[in-house]
Amino acid sequence: MRPASNIPASSNRADPLSVVCFGASAGGLDAYRTILSNLPPDTGLAFVIVHHQPAEGKSLLTEILPYVTKMPVVLISDREVVRPNHVYVVPPGQQVTMNGDLFHIEPLSKVSGWPKNISIFLKTLADDRKKRAIAVILSGFDSDGSAALASIKEEGGIVFAQDFQTAKQPDMPKSAVMTGCVDYLLSPAEIAGQLVRIANERRPVRTWGLPAASGGS
Repeated sequence: MRPASNIPASSNRADPLSVVCFGASAGGLDAYRTILSNLPPDTGLAFVIVHHQPAEGKSLLTEILPYVTKMPVVLISDREVVRPNHVYVVPPGQQVTMNGDLFHIEPLSKVSGWPKNISIFLKTLADDRKKRAIAVILSGFDSDGSAALASIKEEGGIVFAQDFQTAKQPDMPKSAVMTGCVDYLLSPAEIAGQLVRIANERRPVRTWGLPAASGGS
């Protein structure tokens, strides 16, 4: 599946902040590293990593990812303000939602089977960011994230999934594709390229300093 023809494009260069959610579990680290290493540090987008990890202990992502990106890599705290050109990591054992420009965290809901923290965040992201919500489903077990993709599309957002051949565990991207909501099925490097394109389309255009149009003689 290559880029679809009905991907929404921004016509308003002053659009609000777009937020990209990377959702993954097993095999996700390699995908994060590839994507972030292929992104410039000034896209104007904000990135949120929702990763399945044990509730006990600390996340190593905030220690590993600064080696591949110049963007600040931040462990989310409650009521933190989302800012462009930052990478935000959900703390272990927590789930995150978004309201306005604020993150809200609370202990991960105890449910049977695999966690659903990716779907939880994506549903609030769709409601909050509307067409500025971007979901990226990467390598991982089970189907977390898929339940929220319809919400992303209904609000005019964009959905990516990792190409199965490049995913160490293709369950999550395969489940995403089965929803019929995926716009792009790409390798991590290709995902980065498309995110740069989207960022450039949404970047405000500077008009000051340009020569005034001359009138007819």
